[in-house]
Amino acid sequence: MKLTQTLIFIFLLANSLAGQDNIGIAGSSHAPANTVLINPSSIVDSRVFLDFNLIGIGAFVRNDLVYIPGKQISMKGLSALTEVPVNRKNDPYAAYADVIVQGPSLVFAVKKHSFGFHTAARVSADVRGIPKAMGYYITDGIQYPGAMGVQQQVKNLRANALGWGELGLSYGTILKSDGDAIWQGGITAKRLLGVAGVGLRLDDWSYVVSDSTHLETSVFRGEYGFNDPSASASMINGKGWGFDLGMTYKVRKSNSEGYVPHDPCTDGDYRYKIGFSILDIGRIKFIGPFYRNVFDQSESAQWEEYAGSEADDAAGLDSLFNSNFNLVEQNGNEKKFNMKLPTALSAQFDYNFGHNIYVMGIATIGLPRKNSLGIQRASYIGVVPRFEIKRLEFSMPLSLYEWKNPQMGFAVRANSIIIGSDNLAALLFKKNVYGADIYFNLKYTIFKNWKCKTKKEKPAPIRKKLIKTALPCPDWEK
Repeated sequence: MKLTQTLIFIFLLANSLAGQDNIGIAGSSHAPANTVLINPSSIVDSRVFLDFNLIGIGAFVRNDLVYIPGKQISMKGLSALTEVPVNRKNDPYAAYADVIVQGPSLVFAVKKHSFGFHTAARVSADVRGIPKAMGYYITDGIQYPGAMGVQQQVKNLRANALGWGELGLSYGTILKSDGDAIWQGGITAKRLLGVAGVGLRLDDWSYVVSDSTHLETSVFRGEYGFNDPSASASMINGKGWGFDLGMTYKVRKSNSEGYVPHDPCTDGDYRYKIGFSILDIGRIKFIGPFYRNVFDQSESAQWEEYAGSEADDAAGLDSLFNSNFNLVEQNGNEKKFNMKLPTALSAQFDYNFGHNIYVMGIATIGLPRKNSLGIQRASYIGVVPRFEIKRLEFSMPLSLYEWKNPQMGFAVRANSIIIGSDNLAALLFKKNVYGADIYFNLKYTIFKNWKCKTKKEKPAPIRKKLIKTALPCPDWEK
């Protein structure tokens, strides 16, 4: 496999996955099995006593390079599309994909405390910093004539993909009551089971494709690492731990002194709430066989016959890197291959306007992976107006992906069924489509504690008066 083919493979992986944070349902008071993923403290004092998720799917993908023309978004238009258009003005190019399949998950309340567990399989891919010339290589091949013989430079390119399963336990409680306000805290601990990971960071790469058979490199600094899942008899090729932490400040509509949710009843109503969370702290340490190299190569290296170089397996790919770039391994005696999770900071603000109308504001910042391998989560800011009652909820999330790309979606919850998308604007308004997003959940929800029953007042019994005197005779008997 050629070097550039490796980069193309990672880039296309990000574009082939069909979410982010499902913000259309992230502010709900009736879906704690969903909101726990954005802030674990949100499961405390929700309007749900027990929320059991049967199955859930979320998928998000976005890129800056290729798109589907808005005018051709139809079965007829797509069938007539002979090649995918390219936007050359968006360099440096980036792509991000996030897929989660939620298995059986449960959240339930015990007075001031809430507990939960979840199972999930996740795949994330993140590519950023691809320069314009490499964009031509991706679409037109490594022998693109416009870049032949021209000195090229790549700086701060990151390409990572990670697949793993997780088993999570969540706990949240009311930390403090003060007047009409309460402080909620929550944590989720996750056991991570790594399946496959591949990472590449290029801090600096100066090269020239001199002709169809020669690639000359003068500077090559960075790191790569990948495991070989095909060489293992087990799907679990690495393990690790991950954590989510969250806190929420909620101002209720009534006094909170001595307030105990679901004891046995709760109202869960509030004026507003402010939440902060840190998501996906952690990493996966892969076991062998894996291949990793940290390099700082400033000497000239020439790759002869690069166009015909291929690798049959992961070991052969590692050999191509080392032999053709004069890489010097700097891992020391203890070789490790770790991939970090897509860690992010998130803040949420939710305001109750009354009449079951709410508006949530949310901002999430993905932490960069400058000197390590791992996924950098995409950043965004959003506003989500919603209508919410016990058995029905719908919202219209508006967001700026990576602070610049506008998105508009729609989500609905019908009792315990949720379906939505945070990115429907391009489809609705026939704009160029650079990505897609959808999520779905099938759940079983118990909204009230079994002991919370409204007692119906019985009508006062009709007491029959005892007649001690004889009734008067009717007139016709007189």
